[in-house]
Amino acid sequence: MQKDIEEKAKELMHLSGFTGDVTRTRLEHRLRLVDFWKIYYGSRILEIGCGQGETTACLAYAAGENGFVYAVDLANENYGSPEDLGTARERLMYSHIGDRINIDLGVNILSPSFDFEPNSFGYVVLSHCLWYLSSQEELRDILFKVRNWAPRICLAEWDPRVTSFGQYRHFMAANIQAICEAYHISDHFNIKTMFYPSEIENALASCGWDVTSTALIDAYDVQDALWEIDIVKDMFPRKISEQKDMPPKLKRLLLSQIHALGDAEAAEPLPVFAVTAERIGEIFA
Repeated sequence: MQKDIEEKAKELMHLSGFTGDVTRTRLEHRLRLVDFWKIYYGSRILEIGCGQGETTACLAYAAGENGFVYAVDLANENYGSPEDLGTARERLMYSHIGDRINIDLGVNILSPSFDFEPNSFGYVVLSHCLWYLSSQEELRDILFKVRNWAPRICLAEWDPRVTSFGQYRHFMAANIQAICEAYHISDHFNIKTMFYPSEIENALASCGWDVTSTALIDAYDVQDALWEIDIVKDMFPRKISEQKDMPPKLKRLLLSQIHALGDAEAAEPLPVFAVTAERIGEIFA
C-alpha cells in the first residue's frame, strides 16, 4: 500500500534531520508537488534555488537510493533565517539521504562557466524560487539555458490569483514587496518579481518547452503568508519612509496598505501553481 503524505513526511524528517511541526507541513506541501511532478525512482535532478533544502530532501526521497539531486542556490551560506543555508546544507549532506545529494551555494547558473553536458539530468526543478528572480527576462534566460541539460522541467510558485478573502493579505504583502523592489529598497527581502501562471507558461513556450500538465496545489497549512506579512509590517514602513526616489503619493498608498494588512494570523496562503513541461526537440552532444 502506498504511503500517504503524512507518513512520507514523518519518514523524511527522520532521514533528513528536519525537525518541528512547521517544517513538517512545509515538507508535506513539497511532497505533494513532487507527486504531481511524477519524479521517478532513480532520477538525476538539478534543482535551482534550493534554499534550506526542503524540496531538495523531497526530491532525494522520491529519487531513492539510485537517484541523485544536485541543488544550487545563488545565496551564500550565511543567508536565511531561522536556519542559514550553510547550516541546512551541512545537516542534509550528513543525513541518511546525504549520499544522494550535493548542494552548492553562491552559484549563478547564468554564468558562462556554469554548464553541463547535454542531458546530464532527467529533470530540472525550480520550486518556490521564481519570485526571487529579478525580472521576467531572467526567468527566460534560465529556462532557455537549462534546456540542454534535461528533457523535463518542473516549476512551482505562489499563484497571485486570489481565491478567498484570507488570501488577499498574502497577495498584498507580496505585491508591496514587488513594488518596493522597483525602487531597490533592499536586496535582503524575498520577493522581487511576481509571476502569474500565464507568464510562466508563456516563458516556457518561448524557450522551447511544451507544457504537459498544470495544477493548483492547496498550501493551506504552510506559514509563508504569515511570514511575508510580518516582514512587511515590521520592516517596510521605515524603508518606504526613508526612500527618496519614491513619489509621496505612492509612499502614502503603500503605508496605508501595510496598515490594512491587519493580523497576520488571520491570513491564508495563496494557492500554488505547479507545472511540468517537456523539451521540444532533441539535444545531442
